[in-house]
Amino acid sequence: MDRLTLRYRYDASFFDPKLDTDDFGYLSISAEAKGFAGRGGFWVQWQDIKEFAEALSVYPIADQNPVVAQWGYDMQTGDDLMVRMEIASADKRGNLTARFEVADNDDPRNRVRGAFLTTYADVDAFRSSIARMMNNEIEEAVLIGR
Repeated sequence: MDRLTLRYRYDASFFDPKLDTDDFGYLSISAEAKGFAGRGGFWVQWQDIKEFAEALSVYPIADQNPVVAQWGYDMQTGDDLMVRMEIASADKRGNLTARFEVADNDDPRNRVRGAFLTTYADVDAFRSSIARMMNNEIEEAVLIGR
């Protein structure tokens, strides 16, 4: 099944007022498309995840302006790119394409890239589940493909 699954683990300081607050937590991603699968993650500011979710509410998503989130080292290109997600227009009928790239944490030369079709309704459910995940109401947010 085509799917993109996110989990976010806040730094312990986020919940303990006695500690200096760290805005970074660990974003885990697992993705599967047409039999190709991978998983990985990266340290990400929680605000970035919330901004990505908010950006998913755009309708319509313009052909020339997909919703993109990516994290990694330095310039975030080549083997420095660790996690990338993109939601883009797929066709004139309103379908969307979800693209992902996930690198292995230990050897970033090993990575998986994939894409699958999805819908605005599924992206909206994904957006809502990301918000709930960031509020610690659920453990993961899942985008389902068609």
